Amino acid sequence: MADVRHRVTRAALRAGLTPEHAEQFTIAVNEVVINAIQHGGGAADVTLTPGPGAVTVTVRDSGGGIPAHVTPRLPTPHTLGGRGLWLVRQLCQDVTVHTSDVGTVVTLSVTGTPDVTPERPD
Repeated sequence: MADVRHRVTRAALRAGLTPEHAEQFTIAVNEVVINAIQHGGGAADVTLTPGPGAVTVTVRDSGGGIPAHVTPRLPTPHTLGGRGLWLVRQLCQDVTVHTSDVGTVVTLSVTGTPDVTPERPD
């Protein structure tokens, strides 16, 4: 997980996110990956797609899907767990979730101002 977090943070910073927004995006990705491992079959496939001014992370698992009673709403203070999707949506505005009985795919995207450093002649 540490390697994934470092790679996501670096890509977000290169895309032009502020350090605070890069950290928030990294926390959101971390939460999705942990949920995929814990609830989606014990493993997660993470794809990081950096681009100029944007980063997309796709997390796939092979679990049985997200149960219908799990929603991205904040549960009551007395409820154990169930805050993952809510937290992810607070930290990252562009989140899509596709779930079925053969797995779940969560895609998180963020945009910034690309880090355009002029190349220096040799």
